[in-house]
Amino acid sequence: MNQLREFAQHAAEFDKLDAKVVGVSVDDQEHSRLVWDKTAGRRFPILMDPERRVIREYGLLHAKGYAGEDIAIRSTIVVDPQGRIQWEKASKDVFEIPKSSEVLEQVRRIQASAR
Repeated sequence: MNQLREFAQHAAEFDKLDAKVVGVSVDDQEHSRLVWDKTAGRRFPILMDPERRVIREYGLLHAKGYAGEDIAIRSTIVVDPQGRIQWEKASKDVFEIPKSSEVLEQVRRIQASAR
């Protein structure tokens, strides 16, 4: 949740780069709404994926990862306007989650190379 809060705090910087931040949660609707409301400050959308379709599509499912339940691997992905992954970081633990500054740097690098 710290990552969501930090990204919300830097939403204006992402906006300046015309980069859209979107969260994906495998949690139920009530929890996802609480996160969107309290943590992300409604600065960007949180998509609900309780059936885990999106995380399967991106290869981010950790089968039976917690108490026998399928969970998502915490990941940060930069996707270009054509839907292609340009950069991603799958975190091994909560301490490895990229900061907004690292993601902003990647977005700038990708945009510069596209010119």
